[in-house]
Amino acid sequence: MSCSRAVIESMAGFCMNRFFLSFKQACVTRSFRFNHSPAATHYDIIISGGGMVGFAMACSLGRNSCLKNKRILLLESSNYKELNLTAYNHRVCSLNLNSKLLLESLGAWQHIVNARYSPVKKMQVWDAGSDAVITFGRANLSEEIAWIVENDVIQDSLVKELHHKNQVDVQYQSKVINYKLPKHADDAVHVTLEDGSHITTDLIIGADGYNSGLRQAMKTQYIMHDYNQMAVVATLRISESTENVTAWQKFLPSGPIAILPLSNDLSSLVWSTDKKSAQHLLHLPQEIFTDQINQAIWSNQDKNRMAQNVTERFFQLLKVCRINSREENETDTFQLPPSVVGIEGHQAAFPLSFGHSVNYVSHKAVLIGDAAHRIHPLAGQGVNLGFGDVVALNQVINEAIDNGSDHGNCLYLQKYQSNRQLSNLPVMAVVHGLHLLYGTTSLPQVLLRSLGLTLADSSSSVKKFMIQRASA
Repeated sequence: MSCSRAVIESMAGFCMNRFFLSFKQACVTRSFRFNHSPAATHYDIIISGGGMVGFAMACSLGRNSCLKNKRILLLESSNYKELNLTAYNHRVCSLNLNSKLLLESLGAWQHIVNARYSPVKKMQVWDAGSDAVITFGRANLSEEIAWIVENDVIQDSLVKELHHKNQVDVQYQSKVINYKLPKHADDAVHVTLEDGSHITTDLIIGADGYNSGLRQAMKTQYIMHDYNQMAVVATLRISESTENVTAWQKFLPSGPIAILPLSNDLSSLVWSTDKKSAQHLLHLPQEIFTDQINQAIWSNQDKNRMAQNVTERFFQLLKVCRINSREENETDTFQLPPSVVGIEGHQAAFPLSFGHSVNYVSHKAVLIGDAAHRIHPLAGQGVNLGFGDVVALNQVINEAIDNGSDHGNCLYLQKYQSNRQLSNLPVMAVVHGLHLLYGTTSLPQVLLRSLGLTLADSSSSVKKFMIQRASA
């Protein structure tokens, strides 16, 4: 508990040539030329790390008219992967409205539409310790409030868009082994790759994940907390073959279990639990694993009778006071979750932790995405925060150039840091707090969260505000 308190205190203290040619060669750039020159190649901007956030950053800079005469390079350590839609990928994102708008502005959303995605028109979240529940959604399921998209589909859509960005080069199988950051304003950043080649740049953007090498080179303080949990993921076959547009999440004492729509008969599982239980679930036969999922969703074994009785009385009081929104919106009625009949493929897992870099920027260096911050997936906000970083950084670079300054000007980069930390830290604090609040069976805390959830569900304006904040 002291470690978790330290995390909260620390947070409060202070934010068609390039890709589809032959891949028999080991290292390629956007034009698929080898770089054997001993002299360092210079780029105006380098993005270290691909992934969804890195490729989104490259697309944004490539569309920025202020950078049309600049050379931009994206370094990706892995191989190029062609999109395979034969089976669903285990890793999916719940995109909010602003992330969707970003992908639309980059031209990537149309590629996603041509591939596949699933809209969410209703969310239902409930507590295993009581009958407390909160639902989100418009009347008659008339509006989409989130979009479930596989990570691979998002990244492939951004890769396709980079075909049209002539000033952006992409170099695969290019692992950075050293960053030499400048001590003076006139010096360049020096980047050394694993193959021994050297590149210089006026601005290095770190999108290289939560183990960011650039962040380590910046020597900035990094606040980290290991949740001692893993997220078990799988693609589920559900029994109800109807319009599957509801996202479900149940808070168990060991962690939340979420079922997210993929198609009318398939959903994605994200089950956060302690590492020992996760390893047990990973090695279960499919039939038993399916039974465990249904038991976690349907069982009442964690319910606290006193908390349930108090919550029910509080709910009736709200009805008497005529402030319960369930009578205003038919989507607020509790809906039974689907039954799981099997899984597609096999289950997998990944570790969960909290992380936040005290500084996002240094001399001609800036962090985005997981390199700057990492949160628990219980609210599905990880990639949305990263896409928010992309928008904000592109804006300050544009502003710097418009004002006659350099695109790596530290004053403008500091503005990016301030704006993003102002947005990221409250979300991270709330998500971390929810993890602590729901990770106990103590009666006072069960009562607190149950009454709070019931009260929030009684107000349409409160829920509207929560949706707006989640999309910010």
